[in-house]
Amino acid sequence: MTVNPQDWEAVSAGKRAARDALIPKAWIIKDVEERNVQSVAESCGVLSPEEIKITDTEAPELVKKMVNKELTSEQVVTAFCKRAAVAQQLTNCLTEILFDDAIERAKAIDAAFVETGKPAGPLHGLPISLKDNFNVKGVDTTVGFVAWANDPASIDSELTQLLREQGGIIFCKTNVPTAMMIAESYNNVWGYTASPWNRDTSSGGSSGGEGALLAFKGSPLGVGTDIGGSIRIPCALSGIYGLKPSFGRFPTYGARSGMPGQEAVRSINGPMSASLEACKLWCRTVVGSQPWLRDPYVVPIPWREVQLPEKLCFGMIVDNGLVRPLPPVQRALRETKAALEAAGHKVVEWTPYDAAESKSLLERFFAGDGGAKISGFIKEGGEPWPKGLEAFEAAAEHFKDKPPAVGDLWTLQAERSAYAKKALDHWMASAELTGTGRPFDGVISPVSAYASCPRYTYEHVTYTSMWNITDQSSAVFPVSFVTEQDEEVQISDFRDDVEKRIWERYDPQEVIGAPVGLQVVTMRLEEEKALALAEVAAKALGKI
Repeated sequence: MTVNPQDWEAVSAGKRAARDALIPKAWIIKDVEERNVQSVAESCGVLSPEEIKITDTEAPELVKKMVNKELTSEQVVTAFCKRAAVAQQLTNCLTEILFDDAIERAKAIDAAFVETGKPAGPLHGLPISLKDNFNVKGVDTTVGFVAWANDPASIDSELTQLLREQGGIIFCKTNVPTAMMIAESYNNVWGYTASPWNRDTSSGGSSGGEGALLAFKGSPLGVGTDIGGSIRIPCALSGIYGLKPSFGRFPTYGARSGMPGQEAVRSINGPMSASLEACKLWCRTVVGSQPWLRDPYVVPIPWREVQLPEKLCFGMIVDNGLVRPLPPVQRALRETKAALEAAGHKVVEWTPYDAAESKSLLERFFAGDGGAKISGFIKEGGEPWPKGLEAFEAAAEHFKDKPPAVGDLWTLQAERSAYAKKALDHWMASAELTGTGRPFDGVISPVSAYASCPRYTYEHVTYTSMWNITDQSSAVFPVSFVTEQDEEVQISDFRDDVEKRIWERYDPQEVIGAPVGLQVVTMRLEEEKALALAEVAAKALGKI
């Protein structure tokens, strides 16, 4: 579809109105002025006490209760539809609302269970939210583009089908930034998604709608994607768990991309949840379904049980050499180090291999088509360029008369492979630091220089994106919250303008109460280990 420039606002308004009309009037809440709205689910009157209890229960326990006939899927799905509706009104986290279909599917699962006595699968009757880029037949997959509005998907993504086959019920889709190429979630179709912890701040991106919804417990389990930090950043800013796998571990076929065909840095799918056990359940279920039989790029590796050494040795990144983390993140690193050492583990400060080169590689890959794809979709929708895509807009202007050559991409991919080899050698050399004869069991790192940030101010994704260049696995775990003690710190030896802006902009009063999360990184295709190490850290911190 091509939209006239003067019509794009009408298209956006129509999409929002259609979404909002799908929220039952009985679920509409009064306006709330507070920045932190995490208690509103309990106070707004939409959910019954029993429904609050249901939505406070972790996904694996919900499945167990449904299989044991203590709860029905209809009860569980309805409760989460209500809480998701409240989350939407507070944070603007949803795109497509599928409540009616989800409740009907829940009723069907309940009826079949009564008749056969056989659960629908390992996700029996469980409501699951999806990031907007996953195709669900019959509804839009806009990925924030006006041009892709009012164009319902004709097929389901492979993952959508798989989750339903395993008993899951898709009940909503969640907001992303335009093209999924901004570390906050806003676009010209749906608007801005805020954090429920502090609505003046960001929920992150590009899976920011998932982050906000899951932080509010409007979904027990969600699925995001990550090409530069898009699962990990929202998880850290939302105080939840998440897994960024290596490419090939989980199916990606049939999901929509803002840069279709960009495969030099591969986008991957992974679970997000307020529950670490929910993330494990998702992984076991997806891999256990043998997804390599339906997606040609999935590797046939079964889900493995991990036996960790009793005493672990972690590397810890306290500075990537480009942007020092802000005070709340520095404190989270110190607290995690102390907790792990108190639990008997070793933590060694470590510098990753050449973060600046990884940053350069990522930026050049993302502009590999000269910004042509994104520019074309923006123009097709007649919409203005959103804030945050300035680099793509500049690339489109720069390369409009002479697009980059294929040979340039090949050269860049050779550089990436050389970088990945040097980064691997650097990682393996850590065996000299551990005292165990083996390299680090995992590396603890900031996810971001921020705990959170005011709207439209996020920049610098290298703490996450460097692991996309090397395709290593990583899991996020919550650590703390910003407090009055995270005072503003004055430094002057800034290394570049980005670090200077981030530090000079920092005001702890703006982000008090925001979560602080960290990530633990492993080697490639070690998703089981990443989750196990995240559990070690979370237990040491007293989070689980």
